[in-house]
Amino acid sequence: MIANRRPVIVGVDGSPASLGAVRWAVDEAVRHGKPLRITHALGVPGPSEQAVDEHVIALEAAIEARNWHRGLHITTSTWHGSPAHVLIEESRHASLVVVGSRRTRGFHSLLDGSVGLQLATHAYCPVLIVHHAERWTGPERPLPQQPIVVGSDGSAPSEFAVGLAFSEAATRGVHLVAVCAWREPARRWGRAADLTRLAAAVHDALAADLEPWQAKYPTVPVDLRAVRGTAAPVLLAEGSDALMVVLGPRGRDGFDDLRLGSVTQQVLDHATIPVLIAQHA
Repeated sequence: MIANRRPVIVGVDGSPASLGAVRWAVDEAVRHGKPLRITHALGVPGPSEQAVDEHVIALEAAIEARNWHRGLHITTSTWHGSPAHVLIEESRHASLVVVGSRRTRGFHSLLDGSVGLQLATHAYCPVLIVHHAERWTGPERPLPQQPIVVGSDGSAPSEFAVGLAFSEAATRGVHLVAVCAWREPARRWGRAADLTRLAAAVHDALAADLEPWQAKYPTVPVDLRAVRGTAAPVLLAEGSDALMVVLGPRGRDGFDDLRLGSVTQQVLDHATIPVLIAQHA
């Protein structure tokens, strides 16, 4: 995704969700010509016997990764520390960090939604959070080929997200759906806004924002959608049948000291498909 040979890093904890994340990470590394590093955080140091056993988790994940693609360059690393802290530090030298998220009413795997949220907020590179990643552990379940949805609002973070989305769509050979949500403005002098004109203006602005990327990726079919509504529900609805949703860490109304916007957080909280956060240093 980013120039040079910075690896794709995937966090594992021995759960089916993290193994599903490994499968997505293998796919990302192969398509973008990157090495893969499988990372396991041990948490608080324990007895030496336990540490030896836990070192095996990353190695076993590497064996599965090699079964999915034998030519891929794979390394493993095991660290003491919380998963979020370890992966955030690893992201300093990565092109992408991938984690699986399993949401249940009871037990959560070590790499649960909170780790993904911390990564989306503080990582130094893009973060792919694969919701319900346990679905992808078996080779009998092919990775999806639906369109990719990207949210765009003209801000600098969303421009980076659009670039990542085009790169993903180009390497996967799928359509890209660019979405800009808009809301009816408050009435002035008792007059209602011309919603048809407003929708057309938003659509034209979206087309102008995407024009440079369409020139760079001419083979990617693009569908532009200016949708009336609040951003998070619109993106969740548009992405309900998508391969993934791509978002910036915050939108036009974000602040530099608030590293994750409310729209992005809402999408992360409620999405059932993978979400790619266009985070960078």
